[in-house]
Amino acid sequence: MPVLVVLVRTHNPGNIGAAARAAKNFGAEISLLGPRTDPAHPDAISFASGAEDFLRRVKTLANWDDVVARGDDVIALSSLRGRVSRGLPPPTSFEEISSFLLARRRVALVFGPERGGLTTEELRMCDARLRIETSAGFPTLNVAQSVAISLSNLFPFEESPRRRRGTPKPEEQTAASKEVRRLLLSFKEVLSSAGYPGRGHSREVLGEIESFLRRGKPTAREVTLLLGALAALRRGLGVSPSKPRA
Repeated sequence: MPVLVVLVRTHNPGNIGAAARAAKNFGAEISLLGPRTDPAHPDAISFASGAEDFLRRVKTLANWDDVVARGDDVIALSSLRGRVSRGLPPPTSFEEISSFLLARRRVALVFGPERGGLTTEELRMCDARLRIETSAGFPTLNVAQSVAISLSNLFPFEESPRRRRGTPKPEEQTAASKEVRRLLLSFKEVLSSAGYPGRGHSREVLGEIESFLRRGKPTAREVTLLLGALAALRRGLGVSPSKPRA
């Protein structure tokens, strides 16, 4: 299963161990971003129970760029907890993610920390957001439980022939996350060069524009066409392109 589970700033070692066990159950990978505890902690090993070897191979990522580099589609798991969705990546579903997997795309599922989940800025680093439906009376889930539920909903995706027939052609597939990020960065640079959106709520405005572009799910070719158009606008404005990020 080409799925990467990313735990962000996890505090409880037991959650890392239990999540590792769930990942091994469903053949997924698991990585940590900014962990607040050691995956070699005795509690992590105890909760891994049978997946200790898997736990020892868990990788720690340096930053969000590493997440994007390892996933064609970066999906945030979040209930939003009362936050408004305006300006955030569009919602997605397990069925849509399954179609990504059938197309042999790499999917990164990102889970926030126990104390509040992913921040708004972290959500905006993702291509889409996924919500696990729960009872309204008690909507919060344990991190490791969320990992297990998510993976179980995606496994085994390869055994559905009807979905396989609906797999999009390569030229119709949505551009990879890193390509979309490159487009968004170029777009914001050109807007900034033109003096838009100015002062005030500029971050919120740009967030809404980003959300709109992500909802459009541009293909790799469409991203290339838009980058070409932005390059022409940049030349017209007399603005030098920024250096690519390492």
